[in-house]
Amino acid sequence: MFISRQFSKITYSAFFTAKRNHQVAVVGATNEVGQTTALLLRTCPSVSKLVLHDTTDSTPGVVLDLSHIPSKSKTKGYCGRNTLEEALEGSSLVLAVGGLPQKSLTTSQSILSQNADFIKIVASAVTRIAPVPFFGIVTEPINTLVPMAAEVMRHQGCYEQNKLFGVTIIDALKAQTLYAKANGFVHNECHVPVICGHSKETMVPLLSQASPKTVLPEEKCHDLTNTLRDFTIYEKASSPLTPALSIAYSVYLFTQRILEAIDGQISQVNALVENNDFGTSYFSGLVEVNKNGIGEMRLYSNLFSYECGILEESIRQLREDVTVGKKILEIV
Repeated sequence: MFISRQFSKITYSAFFTAKRNHQVAVVGATNEVGQTTALLLRTCPSVSKLVLHDTTDSTPGVVLDLSHIPSKSKTKGYCGRNTLEEALEGSSLVLAVGGLPQKSLTTSQSILSQNADFIKIVASAVTRIAPVPFFGIVTEPINTLVPMAAEVMRHQGCYEQNKLFGVTIIDALKAQTLYAKANGFVHNECHVPVICGHSKETMVPLLSQASPKTVLPEEKCHDLTNTLRDFTIYEKASSPLTPALSIAYSVYLFTQRILEAIDGQISQVNALVENNDFGTSYFSGLVEVNKNGIGEMRLYSNLFSYECGILEESIRQLREDVTVGKKILEIV
């Protein structure tokens, strides 16, 4: 009996230890999204080492503050551009969350320029890590920066397209909660697919595929769709803000699911990935992920007629956004 118990204890311990050996690096860790993401990941069971990197003077203080939260995981911080490659070494997943926020996701040249510089630096550093880690981009505008990152990595001769993601889970979370509120449903029991891109002009919530099913007047469907696509709701608040909390939570969910996939499970995430099936080289949707990276994307049929119209327009705009990203390296 004693031997049996000891064996069970050892087996149990070994199993869970094996699942908790992932290093996750958060780059741009001192902004609002970065700090909140780090806070959530500090106690994530799958993260054995959390690495924070930034170029700001506040980086050591953020790392110290985080270290005072009891956790079995280790925390380490790096400050300065010349320490980035060292910070990423050994990471299973790299999360790029830095750069300037876009409260309404309306691309301005100044924001695009600065955020593009940030992603170029991170993408270049990722290519010098072996094996190449999974790479999640949260920095906006995702429609443009993910294709740009792919080009950077391709030019470095180390591009693994199955490991590059634009993190768009926030779109599905927002659709889920607003759909539930509009219909009096329980939030956790709702699901609304969101596809195509990650901006007001390119994201397409599919009420035709939502669950639980409900019959809505066509006018209400149009109004709800417009609300779900509206990124300016944060600017209409009493105090304009960046949705740092919900974005960070979406990054936390993304991290959990990616680490599950690395551990051998079949997981699913909402992400903008390289995909040529929809008339553009990148597309956002629910994709399967396994230990080797991106698998199949979920397909939908029997869309409402107005959704088909929105999707066609959105794909056209997404194609333009992607083209900008691919050509940034030619401009600079």
